[in-house]
Amino acid sequence: MTTAKARRSVRGQLGTALLGLSLACIALGAQPAGGERFVPPSVTVAGDILYPFEVVASGLVTLSVTLNGDGRPPSELVGRDIEGLTPLVSSVVTHWTYSPGMLEGDTTPSTINIEVVFNPADTLGEKLRVPPVASTLSLWPRGYVPPDVVAGSYASYPVNSVASGTVVLDVTVDNNGRVKKIGVIRDVPSLTPGAIAAVRGWTIKPATLLSKAITSKLIVAFVFRPPNISKS
Repeated sequence: MTTAKARRSVRGQLGTALLGLSLACIALGAQPAGGERFVPPSVTVAGDILYPFEVVASGLVTLSVTLNGDGRPPSELVGRDIEGLTPLVSSVVTHWTYSPGMLEGDTTPSTINIEVVFNPADTLGEKLRVPPVASTLSLWPRGYVPPDVVAGSYASYPVNSVASGTVVLDVTVDNNGRVKKIGVIRDVPSLTPGAIAAVRGWTIKPATLLSKAITSKLIVAFVFRPPNISKS
């Protein structure tokens, strides 16, 4: 009887110690598995980006937009540049509406990458040229690196369509770089399905927080131009 009571006492003490350790970890803000304590920022409203008729260039522009705690974008840095198109993208995305990032339940300065594909009608799903992103970008929160495009393609333009405009997608990328979910922020009905299909075939490097791969978000915009204008 004495031995049984002793065993129960030891088990009780061990359970109490484990509970205390768990509470201590919570109090110290321990990070859950997979980096869930960071919720990335997002775009809630996106306006149109006009494809200038006088510019025949096409391809991928990447902007890193860093938001302060109330969701306003105080700074933009260029990750991938196309002369004649990057300033246009920068001037437009400044006026988009953003939801700020959250770290351990509180809003925080945070960075989101916006990938803008200038997509003429005659690309026929060709591969995109994806140069390395600039290594001088300042990213927030500290230790966070957003997901990044490694390889991709243009969206196929619908046969017999003359539509134009910008499709903006909210792309959730898991910790293995897989596209898990695509939400539509800005819709052009005849062009959106082709944009979604293209992104599902992209190769994307997952985001990391303190060098650990996590699920995060990437904003992808396709700026379509109808077939009466050729690309370079």
